[in-house]
Amino acid sequence: MTLPKGYGSGGRRSGGGGGEGGRDDIERMIGRRVENMNAVYIIGFALCWAATAGGVYVGISIYPWAYPLTSGLYALSVLTVIESLGFFFIMKVAHEKPTRA
Repeated sequence: MTLPKGYGSGGRRSGGGGGEGGRDDIERMIGRRVENMNAVYIIGFALCWAATAGGVYVGISIYPWAYPLTSGLYALSVLTVIESLGFFFIMKVAHEKPTRA
């Protein structure tokens, strides 16, 4: 991978010439690593679930003839499972180790 000028083994910002130095340079260019963003993922999941629960609440309280309580609870449980699977997939991908060929 080609790094911008000033990064890499020959640049003065390099992390020590090779090995993990390239990885440190890439981390410095991108910012935080995805492995360190657990709070963002958890807050995002919580807000997503709150929006789903809020939508179900509005549906069963304002339109009870079209969206009865049992239907709303079923929808909330199914959507919670789907959102949980998405959250699990995000955490799995964010924390997988890179493979070197």
